[in-house]
Amino acid sequence: MKKILLLLLIAVLGAAGLAVKLAPMTHAGEMRQLTVNGVERSYYLYVPPGLPSGAPLVIMLHGAGGDGRGAILTSGWEQVANDDEFVVAGPNASMDHPDRAPGRRNLSFWNAGVASEPAGVAASDDVGFIVAMIDDIARTVGIDRRRVYVAGFSSGGHMANRLGQEIAGRLAAISTSASQMAPLPRPPSRGIPVLFSAGDRDPITPVGGARIALPEGRFLVKESQRALVDRWRTLDGCPAAHTIPAPSDVLIEVSGPCRDGSEVRYILMHGVDHRWPTDKPIDITQASWDFFKRFSLPAAPAGN
Repeated sequence: MKKILLLLLIAVLGAAGLAVKLAPMTHAGEMRQLTVNGVERSYYLYVPPGLPSGAPLVIMLHGAGGDGRGAILTSGWEQVANDDEFVVAGPNASMDHPDRAPGRRNLSFWNAGVASEPAGVAASDDVGFIVAMIDDIARTVGIDRRRVYVAGFSSGGHMANRLGQEIAGRLAAISTSASQMAPLPRPPSRGIPVLFSAGDRDPITPVGGARIALPEGRFLVKESQRALVDRWRTLDGCPAAHTIPAPSDVLIEVSGPCRDGSEVRYILMHGVDHRWPTDKPIDITQASWDFFKRFSLPAAPAGN
């Protein structure tokens, strides 16, 4: 019906001798394609109906074996985007074996540089993909480039940690959950706000760290949650942490203000294993958005 009314309006205006120019539209909930360094990449884009130009952008990075659309839908980002008026994008990671069909022995992973990811994704230019995706959405939708945020779970959380270090000048804040972190040779270009969350029963990001035996006598070291949080506190030049009131079965520690007005926030969820909760003991999606919306870049980064 809306399409019919629009066509009738165009016909009436055309008959009156008035020029009609339709702006390009991005419909809510669509898959988009990009070519990055000759490789086809894809992402799911959700734009709430009637959203004005200049809205924030939240990027949700899925875990291993997942996909962007599924991560957005299961975490409830679309509803929060409708309520608070922002754009959501869910990019798809690369397969461990791009030439094979997806399956139990061929999962999608982000190239975050952590020891646990398969060798097959080491050549995937995921940083370049995310930068190209932000530029594509900026051209198509007209987002506020000072308010671009990244959330990530598990493998996606590893990648959020990498992006927070490598393209801090393009991101206003990150939320990384159940994740590990590969330190980069150079510190972030600016202090970046970080929300780090994990459960106390998570074997992937154990509270106290772990040394896991691998074949051929090798070992995989999982750093403790506090070691990871402390690394971000060091990178951001934060003061000592203090606890704040939190829901039952949740511990929240805050360090700030840190470098460039940033903050590092740690949410430890008791009784939670390897998952991104959306209800009890806390809704990490809503907690991430409440954290994000407090921060913006001092100036829009250079780009399209």
